Amino acid sequence: MAKQLVKRDRLPLPVRIINTALLIFVVVLMGLPMLNVLAVSFSTQAKSDTPGLVLWPSPATVQGYTFIWNHVRFAVPFFNTIYVSIVGTVLHVLMASLAGYVLSQPQLPGRKTLTTFILLTMTIPYELTMIGIYAVNRDLHLTNTYAGLIINGMISGFSVLLMRNYFMGIPRSLAESARIDGAGEIRIFRSISLRLSISALMTIGTLELIRRWNNITMTVTLISDMKKWTLPVVLRYILFDQTTTSGTSYIFANAKMAAVVLTAVPLVVLYFFTQSFFSTGIMIGSIKE
Repeated sequence: MAKQLVKRDRLPLPVRIINTALLIFVVVLMGLPMLNVLAVSFSTQAKSDTPGLVLWPSPATVQGYTFIWNHVRFAVPFFNTIYVSIVGTVLHVLMASLAGYVLSQPQLPGRKTLTTFILLTMTIPYELTMIGIYAVNRDLHLTNTYAGLIINGMISGFSVLLMRNYFMGIPRSLAESARIDGAGEIRIFRSISLRLSISALMTIGTLELIRRWNNITMTVTLISDMKKWTLPVVLRYILFDQTTTSGTSYIFANAKMAAVVLTAVPLVVLYFFTQSFFSTGIMIGSIKE
């Protein structure tokens, strides 16, 4: 009986062949540019500037990475990005967790009104608020500071609502039992809610880290000091206006592609460590009350 059900669930052979062919086509379509970037980054200067698709460096060398790290001083924006992304992400997760925990309390006055207001903030495009954000940061003397990059975006409606929905999925009997034993709200939040919400915390933390790592608009808006630029801004000028950051007359393609690889590798590594949390965090966080 079980074998019959398995056979019924299987797609016809022609359909499976078409699906496999489409999947292979998509993988090749997405993989070739990535492989080309990686191969060019390990090529010599002469080989990297030759036209055509490069899939394997011959011979392989790291001179592109050496040049971009030492001569273009790629280490400064690299560590700027690490600092701003990690500190900003930690604060973002903390604020979203606190706000989500408060909104998940059934006795909170005006809970639905507050939730609706937070939801409405997600509908406003960033471009409409860019001038206002710059004016506020200028008046608070946050321009050309790391604090400006960290504070802006420290909270988001998506993260708050995801944490709220996740906390609401935790049985209330656990918190009630802790209150009977004399535990306060801070201890309940720290010892019960946070420990049972690792998937949600990792989800919003990973998404926020990726957003901050790739954020170019906020950096361009607030930072004019080149020493405080982050990777996306420096990478943009290396690829399109290299004389601004390098001080050299020409940067070969292997060094440009090495900059692309150094910018992308941390996010790729992060994904492999956190991918198992996404399905759980997003699905549970999307459940409505």
